[in-house]
Amino acid sequence: MDSPERAGTPTPNLLDTERARLRKEGFTDHTISKILLAREFAAPTQATGGAGQGVRTGVFSSLGAVLSYARGILPSIKTDLAKLFDRAASPPVRVRAAGYLALMAAVIVMLAYAVKQEWQQHIINATETAASQAGKTAAEAEVQKIDAKIKKATGDTPMPEITTPAKSSIAVRKPTTAGK
Repeated sequence: MDSPERAGTPTPNLLDTERARLRKEGFTDHTISKILLAREFAAPTQATGGAGQGVRTGVFSSLGAVLSYARGILPSIKTDLAKLFDRAASPPVRVRAAGYLALMAAVIVMLAYAVKQEWQQHIINATETAASQAGKTAAEAEVQKIDAKIKKATGDTPMPEITTPAKSSIAVRKPTTAGK
């Protein structure tokens, strides 16, 4: 326990000792605060156990949000189910419980549909997109090879551009039979 002479004073922690050390070096309180904040934000975060989850992005972040929402409303679902099947409850209470259950189910279904769409777009279609991109790159490389062969065959002389004759901008008026 604390000794009687130190009963009212707080025990110094690492932050207080670091502040005291920086004051001895001649830094102002404002500068000390900046130094400590810079150290805190630059320091890597420590995992509390195991390898850690890391940062979830995209589909997994959305899925985690939906599951978190569903887990958060489980007690409410449980209570509303009990009210719905309670024969002693009045009809308005049972109808309200049914409405809440329907609303919660609709929200979960909509969120699950959004996650499914995101999964479809980013996970399933990603392979198709990558394959089409690879095909496009291969086709562009083939076109460049053909262009190089043409330049080599023509001796690097530029090909004349093929032009079509310009259309006349003068409007030709056709005679009408209504004025005769």
